[in-house]
Amino acid sequence: MQPLNYLNTAGGMIWTAACALMGVLLTWLYYRVINRIPAAWLCDYNETPSAELLSGVRVKYAGSGIFMSVVTAVCLILCRLQYNKGFDIYFIVFSLIIVVSLMIAICDIKYTIIPDQFTVLLGVLGLIISIYDIVRGFGLLHSTWWSPLAGAALGAGVMIIIDLIGMIVYKKDGMGFGDVKLFAAVGLITGFPGTIIAFIISMLTAMVCFCVILIVIRIISRKAAESPQQGSEAEGEAPAGSDKLQADTEKTDEHQDPDAAGGSDGAQADEQAGEQAGEENGDGDAGAGNEGAGSYLAFGPYIALSLICYLVFNDFIYSMVGLYLKLF
Repeated sequence: MQPLNYLNTAGGMIWTAACALMGVLLTWLYYRVINRIPAAWLCDYNETPSAELLSGVRVKYAGSGIFMSVVTAVCLILCRLQYNKGFDIYFIVFSLIIVVSLMIAICDIKYTIIPDQFTVLLGVLGLIISIYDIVRGFGLLHSTWWSPLAGAALGAGVMIIIDLIGMIVYKKDGMGFGDVKLFAAVGLITGFPGTIIAFIISMLTAMVCFCVILIVIRIISRKAAESPQQGSEAEGEAPAGSDKLQADTEKTDEHQDPDAAGGSDGAQADEQAGEQAGEENGDGDAGAGNEGAGSYLAFGPYIALSLICYLVFNDFIYSMVGLYLKLF
């Protein structure tokens, strides 16, 4: 049954309300899961968990949880409209896939880590629905038995190629290996040629978000550059005799304490040495961390978003692809 026709039925209205409620409940549940999973899941290999990870308060529902509840509810509603009467198995499994994908997106945004356990769970769900789709012969995801295998290989292969290009050109990883494993799981679900469509969606959404981030950073930098200029103009209005008064005061202090100059120089040297040590030990690490954070764009959320879009807009996507191919 078509989505709009299904929405006008009594069952469609009931399911829409139920999906809205499930969106809130499932978001509250997977926020608790993220807060309760072992801290090691959210760390890189051989990395020591931070105090925040060990505290068990990683994401708060009172903050982003309200927004994510709306996102989850909308995704479930769209999924139900796409897979309604006669396709309840698809709706159930795809709903779980959507929830796991959103959990992966949250973890990658906050900790730049995609837990392997979530990727494995996503792959298992993909394997289940792929086998069901092939055995029942519905062909909603896969038209041949080798489609999920080809999709997984293509998804992982594309990420590996991007990583190799990054290592050759920029001398650093282009993609994390977590992205490689995640796209392999996505390819298992979308199959071939669905993996190509999912990859295009992920690249387009990443490009749009990256452009928005650059615009916001540019605006913030411009405002920050204007603020010191206004402060320097205010300092320029100081009384004209203030410099002379400061010079006289320094001369008086030196006359009263002959060791003051040497002592102040020694203190200043010690202070500079301490600041330099702090920059090397603490601030240097922070700078490196910020540099790494600034140069790393978490790609996992866009992969997860591409999978969700592929599932809930499957018919629409292939209709647009068909119209595009007719142009040639």
